[in-house]
Amino acid sequence: MKWAALKSNQGRAAYNAETGDLRVKFSGSAAVRHADIPPHVYQNLLETNDPHFYYQYYIAPSRVSPARRGPISMVSYGLKLVLLLVACSLLMATDLDPGHDVIFEESQLRSN
Repeated sequence: MKWAALKSNQGRAAYNAETGDLRVKFSGSAAVRHADIPPHVYQNLLETNDPHFYYQYYIAPSRVSPARRGPISMVSYGLKLVLLLVACSLLMATDLDPGHDVIFEESQLRSN
């Protein structure tokens, strides 16, 4: 994929017509990947006088986020799960009813 300059030197874009993948980079930011972009959308991005607006309105919603999570992220989720399970088991094991050892008189039971 070759990078093409956008009008008004705000950024550049690279497009693969076979897969529909588009990469867009504006000055001061990292390149962003988009999937399944039709050729006419890419062509319009190159021809518009305000590429940043066109990008935000028509292309940005199709941004492809990284699907793979790193091992540190998975460890973090695992630790959170373990802490949640420990907290739940402590709540279930703790006697939250202080009047558990009360003995009722027979007259108290019949009056209700």
